Amino acid sequence: MNLIFETNYAIFSIFAALLISEIVASVVLLLFYDAAKSKVLEYVVPIWEVTGTFAAFWVVTGDMAYPTLLIPVATIFGALIIIFLITLVARNSTIVFAEFIIKKRWLDARKLYQAYAISTLLLGITALILLSSLVSGAGVLSNGASALSTPFNIFAWASKSGSWLFVAGTLLIGVGIAPIFFDIRPFAKKFIPLAVVGVLVSIGAYYLYSSTLVGGFIAIPALLTLVVAGLYLWKSTAHIVANKAVFLAVLSIIIFSLQPLIYPKFIGQALSIDSFTTSGPMVPVFYVTTWVGGAILAVMIGVYLVVATRQKRMFSSGEEKIPSISREEKAQNLNFIAYKIKATLVKIHQGRSK
Repeated sequence: MNLIFETNYAIFSIFAALLISEIVASVVLLLFYDAAKSKVLEYVVPIWEVTGTFAAFWVVTGDMAYPTLLIPVATIFGALIIIFLITLVARNSTIVFAEFIIKKRWLDARKLYQAYAISTLLLGITALILLSSLVSGAGVLSNGASALSTPFNIFAWASKSGSWLFVAGTLLIGVGIAPIFFDIRPFAKKFIPLAVVGVLVSIGAYYLYSSTLVGGFIAIPALLTLVVAGLYLWKSTAHIVANKAVFLAVLSIIIFSLQPLIYPKFIGQALSIDSFTTSGPMVPVFYVTTWVGGAILAVMIGVYLVVATRQKRMFSSGEEKIPSISREEKAQNLNFIAYKIKATLVKIHQGRSK
């Protein structure tokens, strides 16, 4: 057992669960914006920063866990990483504009939030392509090349049928669980079956990559996904899985249970993770940094979420107290203000003349 790998992969599982929840939110914003925007934005607006924070924490701890691996991986997957970063910037900028910048005419909140959704989906697809290659070696081990020796080739990746199923299966699961996560019951019966199809498609993708990737462990994530879907369809238990904290915890467990896909070997089972894991004096430093940093991060994120939630409620309640004003009333108010300004200027001018 590699405790360093387990610890770092646990952090990755939380980050991946948060990212998947944003991808699910993106699907809802694109398909059911008018029907579900209040539920989605109430979740997305504070959580997108938490996702980025966990991503940074995972990268930092990953650098400590595998110091000799990150540079070769960055070199091989450089193009994918650049695309990932570009979509990350697009995701961040569009949601910031949607939250804080005054929208005018054609650039309204809906367009900005849906731009956020599109960029988040592209970011997720890029991450899935990279992960599928780390699992299978597709696009890296083509033409008999050894692992970590040639840059990633998207055409070689696309030539593997398992690659398309890997991405499609995950996206189907995301679309299928969207009504559960945001508790949108009218769409549940139509979309939850897609999650079941997604599970089957994902298992098929693993098998096409290599039959050794489909072992007994695959029953855990598959059954957990089906249990979540079944609990939501049953009205008396729907509230349990509709709770976002419970849902994210289960999703993190599902992702954590998939670790046999890359451990003990990854990139088409060509490389051993243990051979890249840090050793010597860095081991205690890794544990101290990870556990202490993780505890501080958890506390700070908890405080941030509480403050963000309270501010949102105060803002919402404040908005409700402000009466709506028609265009005619606004015009009258502006005319009155202009009249008062003009009268004041006339008085000042008369006073100077005297």
